Amino acid sequence: MMIKEIRRELNRQLQEMMQFKFNLFFANFGILIMVSAYLQYFQNVQSKYLLLCLLFTWYFTSHAITHPTFFIEDDLYDRTLISVIQSSKSIFHVLMFKITVQILVDFVKAIPIFIVLSMINQINFPDDVLKLVGSLTACMLTIISMYGFGFCLSSLCFIFNRTSSITSLISYFMLYFTGILAPLSGLLRIIGNLFPYYTLRKVIISPSYQSVFLIIIYCVIYWLVGALLFNTLLKIAKKRGSLFHV
Repeated sequence: MMIKEIRRELNRQLQEMMQFKFNLFFANFGILIMVSAYLQYFQNVQSKYLLLCLLFTWYFTSHAITHPTFFIEDDLYDRTLISVIQSSKSIFHVLMFKITVQILVDFVKAIPIFIVLSMINQINFPDDVLKLVGSLTACMLTIISMYGFGFCLSSLCFIFNRTSSITSLISYFMLYFTGILAPLSGLLRIIGNLFPYYTLRKVIISPSYQSVFLIIIYCVIYWLVGALLFNTLLKIAKKRGSLFHV
């Protein structure tokens, strides 16, 4: 049943994308220009392959930060959240369903972009297939972990107004100040270590079980804290009767 729902929603979103293909083209073209510029500007700091992997991960994790909050805010604004609460499905279940579809849609949009980026920027991929698979696996683990962090932020919607403005800021903070474009030092390095990107960088440069395990630890912590905060603040909002403050 879940697979049928995902397939139906995925088809719906893809059809909707085709209706706005003109806007979608220019949005993706903007990403193409931005990433190409970063690949050229920072090529003396790190390999293009490393930076492409990090930017590919950031593309997904920026949505991991923002979209759970957007989903909750939309349900609050449309007054559909009360229907979900009264139904047999939990809000967590509905949100996970939307996230799964969002990841699939992101893959449909991102893969052609990054294939073109690889071609026009002459990316040298590793000859070792295991190293390539290890890098992609670490990227996916990072994306999954950041969706847990996105749950932490989305739970704030139950208490505060328009949390999405904060999540958009955090997604760009991650791009510039967590070691994606270039390694940092000092206070910014300490703050950057709160996110898994430095560990991901290590995995891509020199894969190791210890680094992969550390990303898994990030993932577990984010999801545990996210689930706890989500359920706790939802209960508080129910007691206060403040679910429709948007």
